[in-house]
Formats: sequence, structure tokens, C-alpha cells
Amino acid sequence: MGSSYAYPVLETTDPAEALAAAGRLMGLAAPRSATVFAGEVLVRTAESARRIAKVLPLGSVFRSGEDEALLWTDPDALPGDPEALAALLPATAELPEDVQAGTFEADLVAAVGREPGWIYWELGGWSATPGREAEVQYCGVQLCLNSRDLYLEPPATGHMLYVCGRQDDPERAEWLASQVGLRLLGPASPSI
Repeated sequence: MGSSYAYPVLETTDPAEALAAAGRLMGLAAPRSATVFAGEVLVRTAESARRIAKVLPLGSVFRSGEDEALLWTDPDALPGDPEALAALLPATAELPEDVQAGTFEADLVAAVGREPGWIYWELGGWSATPGREAEVQYCGVQLCLNSRDLYLEPPATGHMLYVCGRQDDPERAEWLASQVGLRLLGPASPSI
């Protein structure tokens, strides 16, 4: 995605709080449109696989953890036997691109449990901020569940929310965070 950077703005143990804050940030986008650009969940148990598969949007896929081979494209295709399913794990559930925001995320966040994962919402742009013109590139919001970054290693007990933008624009990230009652928690790191 070029030089998109993620600025941390919230760390919490409550995934619903993180998702609500992500929604407030997306409400600042200009135009007010958001799509899920990418995301994935590391699935380590048969119980998690079944729970997560039920809420994934159409077009999601499961890939094997080691060689990234395609395992399933349909939740009903998961093996019925828990031992047979467990033998195929860990696997990564990958979200499809360009899913309308707000259509499945709350269910997914509730279903993830302790599994690490992330969602990246691509926005149409950020509005002008004090001292800055409107921005249309690298605009997004990123939520890491049970992880502090996109790489899911090591898994964490909390969730991190990021404002995404240009590396040289921490002022915009700070301003956006302040508009929804958040603040910058540290320096930016590369996003997707």
C-alpha cells in the first residue's frame, strides 16, 4: 500500500470499546465512506474455527498456517470431526477486500475470543485539519485484536487501535484522535 503508517491511539482489553472507537474515527473520514480493505485472524483451535467461520463475510478464505495453501472458502466445508479439523490448524482466516464497513465486524470481534487478528478499513480521505490540507492517500483505521501489530506475533492480551496516514503527518493523527477522545500513544509503525 505504499507508505501508510499506523499511529497507535488506543490500547484496551475491551474489543467492543476498540471497535466503537474505530467507528468514531471512521466518522471523521471525508467522504464518509469506508470499506474493509484487508484483515485476518489466526485460528488455533477447532472451536475457534467454527465460531469465526460463522461470522466471516462472503469471500473469506482459510489458509493453512505453514504453506498458506487454500483450505476452505465456505464455512460449511470445515471438517465435521473436531480432531480432523484440529489437525489442519493453525490456519489463517483472510477477509476479502472491499467489503462495506459495518456489515460483519461486530460479530467477528465478538467471535475472535483470544485469537489474534486485525482489520484494516480503507477510507476515502481525511478532512483538512488545522494547518493541514485534506488528505486522500494512506487514509485508514486499523484494529489489532489480541495483538499489537499486523504480524500477530506475539499475541497479546489487549487490543490496539491505530489511525493510518502518512509517516510525516503525526499532527493529523494526533488531531483525529483528539476529536474522538483519544490520544497518540507512541510513534508510527508501517501499516499495510
